Order: sequence, then C-alpha cells, then structure tokens
Amino acid sequence: MTRDTTKKEVVVIADDDPTIRKVMKAALEKGGFEVVDVDNGAMACAAFAQHNPSIVLLDVEMPVQDGFSACAQIRRLPGGEAIPVVMVTGRDDIEAVDQAYKAGATDFIAKPINWPIFGHRVQYILRASHDYQNMRRSEAKNEVLLNAMPDTFVVLAADDEVTDFIPGKFDCPLPRPGEGDVFVGDFLPENVAKAWRRASHFVSKKGKPTRIEFAINGNEDRVSHYEARFVPYVDRRTLVLVSEITDRKMAEQRIRRLAFYDTLTGLPNRQAFRLQLGGMIDEASDKSDKVAVLYIDLDNFKRINDTLGHTIGDGVLDAVARRLSSSVRNRGQATENDEVPAGVARLGGDEFACAISGFDDIDVLSTIADRICEQLRKPVPYKGHEFVVTPSIGVSIYPEDGDNVEDLLKNADVAMYQAKDAGRDTVRFYSGTMSVRSLHGLALEQDLRKVVENEELELHYQPKLDLRTGMLVGAEALVRWKDEDGKYIPPSSFIPLAEETGLIIPLGDWVLRTACKQAHDWDHAYGHAPRIAVNISSQQFYQSDLQQTVMKALFEAGARPSLLQLELTESILMRDIEKTIRTLEYLKSTGITLAIDDFGTGYSSLSYLKRFPIDTIKIDRSFVMDLEASNDGATICAAIIAMAGQLGLTVIAEGVETTAQVEFLRSQDCDQMQGFLLSKPVSAQEYEQRFLANPVSTFSFESAG
Repeated sequence: MTRDTTKKEVVVIADDDPTIRKVMKAALEKGGFEVVDVDNGAMACAAFAQHNPSIVLLDVEMPVQDGFSACAQIRRLPGGEAIPVVMVTGRDDIEAVDQAYKAGATDFIAKPINWPIFGHRVQYILRASHDYQNMRRSEAKNEVLLNAMPDTFVVLAADDEVTDFIPGKFDCPLPRPGEGDVFVGDFLPENVAKAWRRASHFVSKKGKPTRIEFAINGNEDRVSHYEARFVPYVDRRTLVLVSEITDRKMAEQRIRRLAFYDTLTGLPNRQAFRLQLGGMIDEASDKSDKVAVLYIDLDNFKRINDTLGHTIGDGVLDAVARRLSSSVRNRGQATENDEVPAGVARLGGDEFACAISGFDDIDVLSTIADRICEQLRKPVPYKGHEFVVTPSIGVSIYPEDGDNVEDLLKNADVAMYQAKDAGRDTVRFYSGTMSVRSLHGLALEQDLRKVVENEELELHYQPKLDLRTGMLVGAEALVRWKDEDGKYIPPSSFIPLAEETGLIIPLGDWVLRTACKQAHDWDHAYGHAPRIAVNISSQQFYQSDLQQTVMKALFEAGARPSLLQLELTESILMRDIEKTIRTLEYLKSTGITLAIDDFGTGYSSLSYLKRFPIDTIKIDRSFVMDLEASNDGATICAAIIAMAGQLGLTVIAEGVETTAQVEFLRSQDCDQMQGFLLSKPVSAQEYEQRFLANPVSTFSFESAG
C-alpha cells in the first residue's frame, strides 16, 4: 500500500479507559503522529477502514468487541494484512501473548505503560514493519525475476566455485553442489571456462554487469549457442544467467549470408566488397602501400537477357564469375569477419569488381586487367549456345584516386564508363579529367532537368497479387521517361543521374504527389483503389522533410494515408537508426504502411530489424529468379518468408516470371507477388481498364499479359 510520506502517519488507538486513551494520544502526537482514538474493537475496525492508518494499538479487554477479535477482523480487511497491529494488555501470562499472535498481532505492549519511551516504542515497531514490507516486496520482485529467468541459473564465488544453480537446457550438465567442490572448469570446455572466469572476475572487480556468447559441441555434432549474463550478487558472488540462443544465431547466420553473398554466383556482394576494401585501405595506410579497384562491366550483356531470358543470362553470369575468380589472384587480406573474403565480387546485375593490394607498379594492374579481358573473350558454352562476353574495365588506385571506399568505387566506375565510350572491351585508368557529366552526357542531364521541372514524366503501375486469394491488393508506382522519339529511356540510365545531380528530390516529390492523386481518383471512382507503393530514395529520406512532404502530398490529393505505402531500402534504414525509427513511427502512426525493398541485398540484423515499425518485406528479384536455378535460391526465399512470419510481417516476392516460382512461393506461405507473370508496369489508363473497371475475384496466370 503506497503512502504519501509528506503527511503525518496515522495511528488508531482503541481502549475503553478514556484516561489511557488521552495519555496515549498526547504521547503519540508529541512523536509526530496523527491519532484517531476509539473506545472499543468495533469502532477500531471502522476507524481502520476510514483512515487507512499506519499502525493500530488495541486494548485486549474492551466492550462490544475485544482486541483479539478486532485484530483478526482488521487482518481480513483490504490492506489489513500489511499493517502492524499491537496489543496493549495488562496480562503478563504466556497464554494471552499466544492468543494475541494467533489473532494476527504484530507485537504487544504490557501495562503499566512506560510513558517516556512509549512514543519511541511505537516508532520502532512501525519502522520494523516498514523494513519487513520492503523486504517482502523485494522478495516478490526476486521471485518474479527468478520465474522469468533464462534456462540456467548459476552462482559463482570469487574463486569460480559454483555455490548454487538451477539447471535448464544446457549441453554441459552441471554437477550438484554439495557433492564436493564444483568449479566452472569441471563442466565447461576450457576455452569457455576461461571466458567465464574473465567475465566473473570483471564483475567482482568493477561491480558492473557484462555478457558473453559461447558455443558448445553437443550430442550428434550439434553446436549449441548460448548467451551468459554476469551480474553482481550478494557476498561478492556473481550471478550468471544462461540462455540458449541457437535459433537466433542460426537465423542471424542466414541473414548474414544474404547480406554478404550473391546467391547466383556465390561471390561476395557489394556490401562484402565495401567492407573488404575498407580493411585493405586501412592496412595500406599503415604501410604506405597502394590498393587498386577494378570495376568490371560486361558489354551488351542485356541482349542475352532480352533475347533468351534471364535463366540463360544467369547461367552465363555464373560462368563469367568463375572465370573472373580464376583470372585474379587473391591478394587481399581477410577482415575480422571471415564471411567477407577478398578477390572478385559481384556488385549487381552484370557488374563485378576486384580489389588488389601488394603490387609494386601499375604494370601489375595492367597485366591482371588484360588477363581478365583475355579470359572473358573466350566463348562461354551454355545450354547449346556459345556466348562471347567482353568486359569494360575501369581502374582507380589508392591513394592517388581517392582515400576512401566511396571515392575509389566512384572513380573506378567513371573510368569504366570511359572504357565503354572508347569502344568497349578495353581498360581505362582513372584520371582527374574524367567527370560524371562527361560520363553520362551533359545533354542527358539537361534533358532530365527539363522534364523534371516541367513534370513531363509518366508514372506506370505494376500490380501486386495476394497469393492466397488471387485478389489484386496493390500496385507499385514506377517512373518512366519518354524521349522526343517516343522511346522510353531505361530508368537505370536516368535514376542514377538524378541521384548524382540532386534531381532525385524533385523527381521523387512529383512521383509521390502523382501517386497520391491517382490513389484518390481511383478510390473515388471505384471504391476499391489499390494501395500504391512509392519508392523513397536516400536523399528524399535524409535531405528533405519527408514527413511534411508525404503529408502535404496526401492532403493536397485528398487521399487517405492507408492508400499509400512507402518502400525503403535496407541501406536507408541502417544509416541513422534512431532518427529513422522516429521518422518511420510518425509515418506509420498516420496509417501509411512501410516496406523494406530489395530485402537481402543490404544488411540488417534481426535485433535491428525488430526495432523498425515495418509492415512488409519485399524479397529481391534476384532471389526469386534463382528459385529454379539452384537450391540456394529456394533455401534463402524460404528463410526470409519464415523469418518474416515470426516477426508478423507481410512478404512480397518481386520479379515473379514463372508459374513454378508461384507454386513454390505458395507452398512457403508467401503473402503477395508482383512480376511480369502477372503484368509489366502499365500506364494508369491501362491499369484502370485491366484491373479496376472489370474486377474479378481471382487472377488466372494463363491469361496474364
């Protein structure tokens, strides 16, 4: 029962002798108490219910109701079990004392009362009661903590002896204390025992908690992972709380695999390459060495995909990756993360990269680049075809061409485009005269700026399908640019340029406004408008007031927030986590849904992923395309779907192109899909005619356009 400590504590006294009551009251008021006095036990019970006292003093023999029965009744009243009740009696026999305690009395005061110390005696009884209640509350808290504790509980003395434990799921059975001295080395592998000792000694010395993770080889070669938390305990001992985290570690390993490896070729991906390159730069800086980046793009590779399909194209890419790996000697040094090897990496699509260190002069790089060109020029046999794939290679060197990962990659990319402009199938080293504008063409940038300012772009919509019901549930808005000849310019040509020039912000704002207006119009016309997903670039997210921009677009369009979904990449989420969470929580609170786009191509651990208020995960098309090419693709997709299900997230598979992919996704309980099997992105008019004007209950893949 919580009390207001700023008020005087209330004492109820009950005695049928008015003189005794008067003297008691005076003594207690002098001691700082507020006193309520009554002349019988029944009145004492009523005063307790009305005044909520801190202590009750009861005479034993009173009219109407004696002290014993009044004490028992008070104990049954709300709050009465925690209040000290003191019996005041002239009896000095043991029987009276026993009867008082059986009635629930806390203590007794014998008559005649020693009045000079009476007030102090009451204060001491009250203080002891408070201490007892505090101890009971502390014990209750400890009991709750013990009931909610992890699998295993161990108490260690200063010499690492086990003095107590509660066993749980632990592959190393704990000996029983009492059957001889037991130390951590008696039941743990030596390397783990050593880690326990260090952690325990740290807690004993610093008085601060710490934690470690460790693994133990169990039965049938099963490796179990554990987390042990070490916290200060009584008598300079250490309390160890051990939880099994095997499932979590396995899930994190699967996510780490998605984060660092390309599923098609098995090569490190862009994220892995960036980490590796950063480590090589740090090491080269210490030794005053050089590091080179070779940026490799396959010439006209798109023709293979467009002519024979992505399945054939993926097979050729895999063959190219093997040739690149055999052409380049691994000269890099491994980082602390053993899942980030050096050498060749696939950055995405038909782009590869290689990091080289430990070379003496530029001729070494020329030799390696020429060897790559020579190997790739050889015909690639695949499924009855022979493909000749040539590379354009750009080279940048640390520290001359940049002293960080970003600059080296950017300048190698610039040099690679210079190689393409020089006729392809060649090598170019970066020089300061190369510029992004000359690389992409000044005319293209000027035209893009004009169409963005005049809002002369188009917005197309790719439908999304519910894989369980066959119903259309949404659409992704995708920007399109048609040149003066009426031909569409690939987004891969102008979106990077928009990002480099800062035009991505006004372009993205136009997409957002147009999508919101379209959502409102369809909602008004048909009453069943799809939720429209809009991609948000990193510059939109961090360099503009995204919250204000989004709400303004919805307000001006008159659209409901629930009609809008924002898609963000993992790299955006992981840049400034706390700020990102605040922004996303605000947007989600308005009714907008949030999705992670191209999931698996960046890095986000489970512990971070759970912090973001995300509704949806979109499996990157590269994983979906890999479903029929290898078991890895199926395993990765299944892992993502299962993980999302555990977190309560909706899963959308991108790039679905075959019915076999659909059947697999359905078998894994994937929620939604989008891709060319359902429909390519179409204009607003075509989307309206095909999917809104004549809605159907389910979609037939055989009729997909």
